[in-house]
Amino acid sequence: MAFIRQYYCNANCNNTAFFNSNYTPMLAKHNILNGIWMINPDFALNHLPLIVSFLKGDRQVIQQSKPSSDEPKLSAKNAIKVAVIKNDSYEIEDDEYVLPVSAPENSMAIISIIGAITKYDQECGPVGMKTISDILTKCYANSNIKCIVIKGDSGGGSGLAMRLLAETISLRNKPVGFFADDCADSAMFGIAVGCDYICANSTLCEFGSIGTYGTIIDYRKQLEMMGINLIEIYATASTEKNKPFIDALNGKPEALRAIIDVYNENFLSLVETSRGDKLKGDRKVWGTGKTWFAPQALELGLIDGIDTFENFITYFNS
Repeated sequence: MAFIRQYYCNANCNNTAFFNSNYTPMLAKHNILNGIWMINPDFALNHLPLIVSFLKGDRQVIQQSKPSSDEPKLSAKNAIKVAVIKNDSYEIEDDEYVLPVSAPENSMAIISIIGAITKYDQECGPVGMKTISDILTKCYANSNIKCIVIKGDSGGGSGLAMRLLAETISLRNKPVGFFADDCADSAMFGIAVGCDYICANSTLCEFGSIGTYGTIIDYRKQLEMMGINLIEIYATASTEKNKPFIDALNGKPEALRAIIDVYNENFLSLVETSRGDKLKGDRKVWGTGKTWFAPQALELGLIDGIDTFENFITYFNS
């Protein structure tokens, strides 16, 4: 449910909320209300007022103004930050964005993932995992970049978006580390788990929520109150079309749960394969959707250390 951020700018954005012409309201509602999520419920519920406002049509939709310059602005949507070796350790270079192809020799690429995990970019919201995957691939191709650090802070998001980036991380040809900046839950942890080293920024950093759920909305009573009688007529041969969702609306969630179980099994297998012998205990211990603070996550073998970001980039890949 947190993915209303896919369609509205957040309050800190300088531009007015808008809909890109490629994202119609119908598509937006479909993605929000009928999706498979790997997300911490608390993180999702933070955005519930926006979702309700959107579904009621309370928000004004206007077109965003475009920058006058044709030059692409360097940002997390097309570029990286870099750290270079100084005095035998990595230090962040000017804290400015550079294109992956322009990274200096013997540099470390730093890529940030903040907010809801989505597949596609939002104009003034989260960077999509497709873009992050493209940036990672460009970092792999530049021999000047010796290693990559993903700095993440997220309660999770779309299972399909997680899978996309996890697959790209698995294709790495150089070390990739993950630094959790307070939270790496659910889909964010699914991304972190494929990296070579996972570090927390403090003992209060949260990990886990390794689980999956789905959402559907029953509009029938609302339509009835509006005097609308919705009649759906299926082709004779379409006996199974939408059946899991129809059954769930009628109080029989078993078929839909089976679909969600497939996504969840993929998630749990990803953790097992990626962490391997580092894990302490089986999925009955860590794979129930529970969350842990960093010390407990370290004991379970879900992460590798707790340290500052400055220290982490100093010793990672050393």
